[in-house]
Amino acid sequence: LAVRIFGLSSWSILVPEVLMGVGTVAVVYAAVRRRFSPAAGLIAGAVLALTPVAALMFRFNNPDALLALLMSVACYLVVRALEDGRTKWLVWAGAAIGFAFLAKTLQAFLILPALALVYGVCAPVRLRRRLGQLALATLAIVVSGGWWVAVVEL
Repeated sequence: LAVRIFGLSSWSILVPEVLMGVGTVAVVYAAVRRRFSPAAGLIAGAVLALTPVAALMFRFNNPDALLALLMSVACYLVVRALEDGRTKWLVWAGAAIGFAFLAKTLQAFLILPALALVYGVCAPVRLRRRLGQLALATLAIVVSGGWWVAVVEL
């Protein structure tokens, strides 16, 4: 989109990557701050920003930046779901994982077992409701990640 809007240049290709890196740091900060403290959030964001592989990843035109952003958004949304047990946060997390699947296929599913296990064990709702919420989140993953596969196959 940036190339279509601004024309082909190194800036129009790399600025979105940098913005995704800044967004990832902001989401990690928000997730950690929400559960712990603002100081812990700043430390987590700084650690992510100063990690050499992250600094390299957000400097080049590859799908890893979008994958990292969407996976951190999914983690933030699961943290939100753990606070009050509302289904919408878990469904949005599933949608984020589905879009991450579109960015870099099965690498998006690396965090899925951990997120499902954490929510399945720690959610503040009854077990039957947790399982229903996880089923809805799975449906969100299939819909948000499968629409493109269906279009290509059709």
